[in-house]
Amino acid sequence: MEVENYLKEIPEFKTERLKLRKLSFSDLEDVFAFCSNPNVSRPMTWEVNSSKDMTKDFLSMVITGYEKGESGEWAIEWNETGQVIGVAAFINWSNRHKCVELGYFLSEDYWGRGIATEALRELVHYGFSTLYLNRIEGRSDTDNIGSQKVMKKLGMKYEGTLRKNEFIKGEFRDTEVYSILGSEY
Repeated sequence: MEVENYLKEIPEFKTERLKLRKLSFSDLEDVFAFCSNPNVSRPMTWEVNSSKDMTKDFLSMVITGYEKGESGEWAIEWNETGQVIGVAAFINWSNRHKCVELGYFLSEDYWGRGIATEALRELVHYGFSTLYLNRIEGRSDTDNIGSQKVMKKLGMKYEGTLRKNEFIKGEFRDTEVYSILGSEY
């Protein structure tokens, strides 16, 4: 099982409210709208998108990566409008250890509505039922309570806190680690 082989043909998923699909350049306006929000970018390792060129560079990297199986990003599209409201992703993986790390970011207009949980539930199911992963993990800043709630709703267990492990926005930050195992799914 090589994750890259599956990601070359990244599948689409549909839920009651969402469609998860590949990102495309036609998503530029939607993605820029939430990536330019400082509240969305604050806990992320990337900087607020101060120009559409920054967002276009991100989309270019992802779209190029699809061909090589190096991109695990899904657009989170709101079914009602067809608008892209976030991104859900496999951001790190190990074929040898059969594990992936989940990542996501969502338009602030959609926070607190269970959307991240709904989207990531599809990725967790895909990871265990199709990729036969052993472990799926997630990480968040210690003060990102919303993200921690999402991971708990996915059935992930808190494993511990990595102290001052990441330099983000000019400071070292603590990171909480959560995981779920295939045997627990």
